[in-house]
This record gives sequence, C-alpha cells and structure tokens, in this order.
Amino acid sequence: MITYPTYLSAPHDFIIAQISDLHLSKHDEHSFDKFLSVLDLALTHKPNLLLLTGDLVNDGVGEIYDWLFDVLKNTNIPFLCLAGNHDVTHEIGHDLPFDERTFLPIPADERLIKNHRLLIELPHTTWQILAVNSAVNGQIYGQLDDKNLDFLKTNVAHNLPTLIALHHHPTSVGSAWIDAHILKNHDKFWQVLAHTLHPPHIICGHVHQAHILPNTHGTLYTCPATSRQFTPHQDKFGIDTLASGFRLVRLHDNGKLDTQIYRLMS
Repeated sequence: MITYPTYLSAPHDFIIAQISDLHLSKHDEHSFDKFLSVLDLALTHKPNLLLLTGDLVNDGVGEIYDWLFDVLKNTNIPFLCLAGNHDVTHEIGHDLPFDERTFLPIPADERLIKNHRLLIELPHTTWQILAVNSAVNGQIYGQLDDKNLDFLKTNVAHNLPTLIALHHHPTSVGSAWIDAHILKNHDKFWQVLAHTLHPPHIICGHVHQAHILPNTHGTLYTCPATSRQFTPHQDKFGIDTLASGFRLVRLHDNGKLDTQIYRLMS
C-alpha cells in the first residue's frame, strides 16, 4: 500500500518534477529505459516532489506498477501518481488504424490517486497541490466526477496559492485530433475555479506536448512525454522529433510559480 504525503516543507523554493505519459509496456522495452533516463535527469535538479500525471502503464499491467513504485520509492523522494486513460483502458489492435481498435475498461491500480490534497509549507507562504483523477475507464477522453469537482470546489475556497494536477487537458491545445479527447466537462472545471482569490496553476499530461496556455481563471501547463512526442498544432496525429522530457516547477515563497522544460540529449 502506498501512503502519499499530505504535508511537506522547504526552506525556500519547493521544486516539483512533473513526469508524464510513460506508457510502460512489455511490448516496448525502450519505454522503461526512456523513463529511467528522464527520471535520472529530473533527479539532477534535486526535486522535493515527483508528480506523475498519468498514462504510467499501458493496459494496467500490475507487475509493471510494482516495478514503477519500487523505482520511485528507491529515490527517497516523495511522489504522487495519477491515472491516465491508458491506466484504465485495455487497447486491442495497436497495429490497426485508430478507428478500428477496441477499448475495454479495466480497473485502476489501487495505488493511483483518486483525489489528494498536499500542503507545502514555505517560510512565509503555504501552497496547496490538488491532484484529481480525470481518467474514465474504457475511454480516451477525460471527465471529473461530482466527487472530484466537489473536492476542488472545497479546497480552492481556502484561497491559498494552488497547483492542480490531472491527466487530461481542460482547454484546447490546437491539435484537433487530441482536442477531441479533452477533459469532457472542462466547462464545469473552469466554473469551479472562477471565484478563487488566487487563479490556480494547472498541470496536465495526455497531449505529449509542452504548452503554456493562460485562461481567465488560471494557467494551464502541459508536459512533454517520457515516451514519444506528438507534433503540436496539427489536425491529424503526428510524431515529433523532439526528445523525451519533463516539466520542472518551482513554487516560490512569494506565491509565484515558474517552470521550465528539460529534455534528454537527442
């Protein structure tokens, strides 16, 4: 059983390494090496937290989660792990055109977060990280159920500087094919954030691209994948030549945030 932290502190900046879309699979031995290389790169920045935002294991294979959680525990760094659509969906027909494949629902691994609040205590500021599950069993698109929407509504009302983490993107990234699999009830998500004193920062995976997308009620930061990268601003699916990477996020003691993308050497 994984026990996730509910309270952490730092003497100055709090550093988060967001790692996303690992797609670990027995059918792709390179997926494990890519993840380990990205993790090693992230560890050079001495993060206070590892935040994994979904699509960790293709088809929900239990022994691969065992391997992943052992690797994470051996870093001796606190971590949070969310599900993505591939964690709760068995995809049949990888070699077939996309519209000819079959998607079957499977249960999420019990070690993945449904929702979680983590308080970050800095000398003069308390941040909160709100992690919510957007994965829907057997579906590519995302959705927040009423419990998760209520969880967000309750906690953003504390009016603390806030970072929200989920798998699916709640606003368009300008690629028609992946925007068809957006957070389906994104309108309700943004409504929940509409009356916060501090517009939250939101991080997600799913799109295999790096973007910063301001919104009236918060800013969305998307993450490169540790697996393959998708070509941005394309109506049809395409693979980019960019290397695997991760997003580094710094929560400052003044309530501000800054972030950078780091990639492996090609």
